[in-house]
Amino acid sequence: MMEQLLDAAKNIHGASVIHRDFKPENVMVGFFGGLKVGDFGSAMRAKPAGVPYEECCVGTLIYTSPEQLEGNRYYGQAVDMWALGCIMAEMLAGATLFVADTEEELLAEIYKLRDQITSTGKLDLEFFEELSEAGREVLTGLLAFNPAERITAAEALEHRWFSKPKGAEHPGFVSLKS
Repeated sequence: MMEQLLDAAKNIHGASVIHRDFKPENVMVGFFGGLKVGDFGSAMRAKPAGVPYEECCVGTLIYTSPEQLEGNRYYGQAVDMWALGCIMAEMLAGATLFVADTEEELLAEIYKLRDQITSTGKLDLEFFEELSEAGREVLTGLLAFNPAERITAAEALEHRWFSKPKGAEHPGFVSLKS
């Protein structure tokens, strides 16, 4: 599912658009498991560096990036990558990564996670132990606090976590062909 979401983000970003409201409710699952991203009501054309957006926080609060919550109106496509990191964590944990009713509460939760990473040197979440090292690298890249250090959709798709075994048609499936 993450590969499909990242591919959707890559296509959206390739069209110079920022979705700004990635969340599970905006992901539709087809009969055969194919995913589609919807609700482009908050989407905007990506602005050139140095040109601010009119508003900082758009979309759904618990998927909003730290830079938006801090009032930075000069954000970019990395805000979508943060939201995808929150979605990935949610799929792994079976619950939302953050629980907050206000921007201030959410920022406090995010800072708590950032401080944990700073003090321990790693992202330490309950479900994290069951995730492969490669999966942890992708999640950590998506949830990088500095947007300049956050992994892009194209970079994530090139990550070894999504690499296909030689001859396999779909990631996660081993080809039985000789």
